[in-house]
Amino acid sequence: MQTATQTAGAAAPSFRYDTSNVQWAKFFTPGTWYRILNVDVAARTADMLVKFEPDSQCMYHRHACCTTTMVLEGELRVHEQVAGGEVVKVKSAGSYSRGGEGEIHIEGSGHEDAIIFFGMRTDTDVIYELLNDDLTLKRAVTVQDFHDNWMKYWPNDPR
Repeated sequence: MQTATQTAGAAAPSFRYDTSNVQWAKFFTPGTWYRILNVDVAARTADMLVKFEPDSQCMYHRHACCTTTMVLEGELRVHEQVAGGEVVKVKSAGSYSRGGEGEIHIEGSGHEDAIIFFGMRTDTDVIYELLNDDLTLKRAVTVQDFHDNWMKYWPNDPR
C-alpha cells in the first residue's frame, strides 16, 4: 500500500482554542473526545467539536451528508482510501472545508492535540456510517442518535 500526503494551504500560525470550559465526553475510539453543541432533529442538523489527543484517530466511516469542517487547533489528518493505496490530507488550524458526502476515511490528529468543529446537514436521518475494517457497514449514526447523546451528556444545554 502506498501512502501520499497532501497539505491544505500554507503553514498557519499557531492557534489554541480555549477548551478550559468544554465538557468533553469520551468518543468511541481511544484518545478521542466529543462535545455536541446543537442538534435539530426536524432540520436534520448536528454540530459538534471533536478533540483528538496526539496521534489518535477515529475509525473508518462514510459521510452520508454534507459536513462543514473547521480545524480550530492542531491539524486534522484525513486518511482516504483510493485506488492503489491511501492518501493522507493534512488540514492545519484555520482550515475550512465543506462537502464529504460519500467519502470513506479515518480522521485523526498529528503529533499534538487537535480540536475540530463538524457541522453536519443531512437530507435523510443518517449523518454517517461506522464501518468495519473491511469497510462493510457496522452501524448507521443518525440525527436522533446525536440528539439522544446530547440529552444524555449535556442535559442542561439550552435547547
